[in-house]
Amino acid sequence: MWWGIAAWPVNNFVKGNDFSGKTVIPFCTSASSGLGQSGDLLADMVGTGNWQDGKRFSSGASSSKVESWVNGLDLK
Repeated sequence: MWWGIAAWPVNNFVKGNDFSGKTVIPFCTSASSGLGQSGDLLADMVGTGNWQDGKRFSSGASSSKVESWVNGLDLK
């Protein structure tokens, strides 16, 4: 995250993939920047997929904290 905007490697990944029929929930780690508009901008960039609100974790977030969040999403 750079001031609430996804970095170019994420942009390139999103542009290069088709998210039709997929639910996309962006998440990141960052020392200070939140997700800001990044999810909306990525969704607009790709134009496919069911983009949901995401989550920012602190840069020192443990894998168990991220796993707990993912497990709480009740995804199939």
